[in-house]
Amino acid sequence: MSRASMNYTQDRIAGMRVLVVDPNPQLRNLIRDILLRGIGVHEVYEAGNGEEALSVLHDLTCDLVIADTAMEPVGALEMTFRIRKGMSRIDPYLPVIIMSAHAKVEEILKARDLGANEYIAKPLSAKILDLRLHALVEKPRPFVRSDNFFGPDRRRHANHDFEGTERRQSQD
Repeated sequence: MSRASMNYTQDRIAGMRVLVVDPNPQLRNLIRDILLRGIGVHEVYEAGNGEEALSVLHDLTCDLVIADTAMEPVGALEMTFRIRKGMSRIDPYLPVIIMSAHAKVEEILKARDLGANEYIAKPLSAKILDLRLHALVEKPRPFVRSDNFFGPDRRRHANHDFEGTERRQSQD
Protein backbone atom coordinates (compact mmCIF):
# COMPACT_ATOMS: atom_id res chain seq x y z
CA MET A 1 0.00 0.00 0.00
CA SER A 2 1.35 3.41 -0.93
CA ARG A 3 2.01 6.14 1.62
CA ALA A 4 -0.81 8.21 0.07
CA SER A 5 -3.25 5.29 0.49
CA MET A 6 -2.16 4.78 4.10
CA ASN A 7 -2.61 8.49 4.81
CA TYR A 8 -6.04 8.48 3.15
CA THR A 9 -7.13 5.47 5.22
CA GLN A 10 -5.82 6.95 8.45
CA ASP A 11 -7.45 10.32 7.70
CA ARG A 12 -10.79 8.60 7.04
CA ILE A 13 -10.55 6.61 10.26
CA ALA A 14 -9.44 9.65 12.26
CA GLY A 15 -12.50 11.57 11.06
CA MET A 16 -14.98 8.85 12.00
CA ARG A 17 -17.86 9.21 14.42
CA VAL A 18 -18.47 5.77 15.93
CA LEU A 19 -21.39 4.59 18.03
CA VAL A 20 -20.53 1.75 20.43
CA VAL A 21 -23.55 -0.25 21.61
CA ASP A 22 -23.11 -2.70 24.47
CA PRO A 23 -24.99 -3.33 27.72
CA ASN A 24 -21.73 -3.43 29.70
CA PRO A 25 -20.45 0.08 30.52
CA GLN A 26 -16.93 -1.20 31.24
CA LEU A 27 -16.71 -2.84 27.83
CA ARG A 28 -18.05 0.31 26.16
CA ASN A 29 -15.31 2.29 27.92
CA LEU A 30 -12.67 -0.22 26.80
CA ILE A 31 -13.82 -0.06 23.17
CA ARG A 32 -14.00 3.73 23.41
CA ASP A 33 -10.37 3.86 24.63
CA ILE A 34 -9.22 1.51 21.87
CA LEU A 35 -10.96 3.60 19.24
CA LEU A 36 -9.85 7.01 20.54
CA ARG A 37 -6.35 6.30 21.84
CA GLY A 38 -5.31 3.16 20.00
CA ILE A 39 -6.83 3.64 16.55
CA GLY A 40 -7.25 7.41 16.45
CA VAL A 41 -10.98 7.72 15.81
CA HIS A 42 -12.26 11.30 16.16
CA GLU A 43 -15.47 10.85 18.18
CA VAL A 44 -17.08 7.94 20.01
CA TYR A 45 -20.66 7.84 21.28
CA GLU A 46 -22.27 5.17 23.44
CA ALA A 47 -25.59 3.40 23.90
CA GLY A 48 -26.60 0.57 26.23
CA ASN A 49 -28.86 -1.30 23.80
CA GLY A 50 -30.17 -1.27 20.26
CA GLU A 51 -33.22 0.83 21.09
CA GLU A 52 -31.00 3.57 22.56
CA ALA A 53 -28.69 3.27 19.56
CA LEU A 54 -31.53 3.79 17.09
CA SER A 55 -32.58 6.88 19.04
CA VAL A 56 -29.02 8.24 18.96
CA LEU A 57 -28.76 7.51 15.23
CA HIS A 58 -32.03 9.31 14.59
CA ASP A 59 -30.50 12.51 16.00
CA LEU A 60 -26.80 12.10 15.17
CA THR A 61 -24.98 11.16 12.00
CA CYS A 62 -22.41 8.43 12.65
CA ASP A 63 -19.98 6.72 10.28
CA LEU A 64 -20.01 3.32 11.99
CA VAL A 65 -21.89 1.31 14.60
CA ILE A 66 -20.23 -1.41 16.67
CA ALA A 67 -22.88 -3.40 18.54
CA ASP A 68 -23.18 -6.48 20.72
CA THR A 69 -25.75 -9.18 20.00
CA ALA A 70 -26.74 -9.78 23.65
CA MET A 71 -28.83 -6.72 24.43
CA GLU A 72 -32.40 -6.18 25.56
CA PRO A 73 -34.89 -5.09 24.40
CA VAL A 74 -33.21 -4.73 20.98
CA GLY A 75 -29.98 -6.54 20.14
CA ALA A 76 -27.52 -5.92 17.34
CA LEU A 77 -29.27 -8.23 14.87
CA GLU A 78 -32.65 -6.52 15.19
CA MET A 79 -30.95 -3.11 15.21
CA THR A 80 -29.11 -3.97 11.98
CA PHE A 81 -32.37 -5.13 10.40
CA ARG A 82 -34.02 -1.81 11.28
CA ILE A 83 -31.06 0.20 9.98
CA ARG A 84 -31.06 -1.65 6.65
CA LYS A 85 -34.82 -1.05 6.32
CA GLY A 86 -34.16 2.69 6.63
CA MET A 87 -36.34 2.99 9.70
CA SER A 88 -36.34 6.25 11.67
CA ARG A 89 -34.60 8.08 8.81
CA ILE A 90 -31.32 6.29 9.57
CA ASP A 91 -28.94 5.86 6.62
CA PRO A 92 -29.48 2.24 5.48
CA TYR A 93 -25.89 2.17 4.16
CA LEU A 94 -24.42 2.85 7.63
CA PRO A 95 -21.64 0.30 8.29
CA VAL A 96 -22.38 -2.07 11.17
CA ILE A 97 -19.89 -4.29 12.96
CA ILE A 98 -21.53 -6.91 15.15
CA MET A 99 -19.69 -8.46 18.07
CA SER A 100 -20.61 -11.43 20.24
CA ALA A 101 -19.18 -13.41 23.13
CA HIS A 102 -21.05 -16.48 21.87
CA ALA A 103 -20.15 -16.52 18.19
CA LYS A 104 -21.86 -19.45 16.52
CA VAL A 105 -21.98 -20.17 12.82
CA GLU A 106 -25.77 -19.72 12.76
CA GLU A 107 -25.48 -16.28 14.37
CA ILE A 108 -22.66 -15.21 12.05
CA LEU A 109 -24.71 -16.25 9.02
CA LYS A 110 -27.79 -14.45 10.37
CA ALA A 111 -25.75 -11.28 10.95
CA ARG A 112 -24.45 -11.51 7.38
CA ASP A 113 -27.93 -12.13 6.01
CA LEU A 114 -29.33 -9.13 7.91
CA GLY A 115 -26.71 -6.88 6.32
CA ALA A 116 -23.91 -6.59 8.88
CA ASN A 117 -20.62 -5.45 7.35
CA GLU A 118 -18.40 -7.35 9.76
CA TYR A 119 -18.65 -9.77 12.70
CA ILE A 120 -16.17 -9.93 15.57
CA ALA A 121 -16.05 -12.66 18.20
CA LYS A 122 -15.25 -11.56 21.74
CA PRO A 123 -12.89 -11.25 23.48
CA LEU A 124 -12.26 -8.17 21.42
CA SER A 125 -8.71 -7.12 20.60
CA ALA A 126 -7.46 -3.73 19.46
CA LYS A 127 -5.72 -5.36 16.51
CA ILE A 128 -8.86 -7.09 15.23
CA LEU A 129 -10.93 -3.93 15.62
CA ASP A 130 -8.27 -1.92 13.78
CA LEU A 131 -8.19 -4.50 10.96
CA ARG A 132 -11.99 -4.37 10.59
CA LEU A 133 -11.98 -0.56 10.42
CA HIS A 134 -9.24 -0.62 7.81
CA ALA A 135 -11.19 -3.21 5.79
CA LEU A 136 -14.30 -1.01 5.85
CA VAL A 137 -12.33 1.99 4.57
CA GLU A 138 -9.88 0.32 2.17
CA LYS A 139 -12.14 -2.37 0.70
CA PRO A 140 -15.76 -1.28 1.02
CA ARG A 141 -18.15 -3.82 -0.40
CA PRO A 142 -20.91 -2.60 -2.70
CA PHE A 143 -24.45 -2.88 -1.38
CA VAL A 144 -26.86 -5.31 -2.97
CA ARG A 145 -30.64 -5.01 -3.03
CA SER A 146 -32.91 -7.93 -3.85
CA ASP A 147 -36.40 -9.04 -2.83
CA ASN A 148 -35.12 -10.57 0.41
CA PHE A 149 -31.78 -8.88 1.12
CA PHE A 150 -30.28 -5.44 1.44
CA GLY A 151 -26.74 -4.99 2.65
CA PRO A 152 -23.10 -5.31 1.72
CA ASP A 153 -22.29 -7.88 -0.94
CA ARG A 154 -21.81 -11.16 0.91
CA ARG A 155 -19.17 -12.35 -1.54
CA ARG A 156 -15.77 -11.29 -0.24
CA HIS A 157 -13.60 -12.85 -2.91
CA ALA A 158 -14.12 -13.43 -6.60
CA ASN A 159 -13.92 -17.09 -7.55
CA HIS A 160 -12.07 -17.07 -10.85
CA ASP A 161 -11.91 -20.87 -10.96
CA PHE A 162 -15.68 -21.32 -11.31
CA GLU A 163 -16.51 -22.77 -14.71
CA GLY A 164 -20.22 -23.61 -14.29
CA THR A 165 -23.06 -22.51 -16.54
CA GLU A 166 -24.24 -19.92 -14.00
CA ARG A 167 -21.01 -17.89 -14.24
CA ARG A 168 -21.73 -14.33 -15.36
CA GLN A 169 -19.84 -13.21 -18.40
CA SER A 170 -20.20 -9.48 -17.76
CA GLN A 171 -21.31 -7.03 -15.08
CA ASP A 172 -24.50 -6.09 -17.07
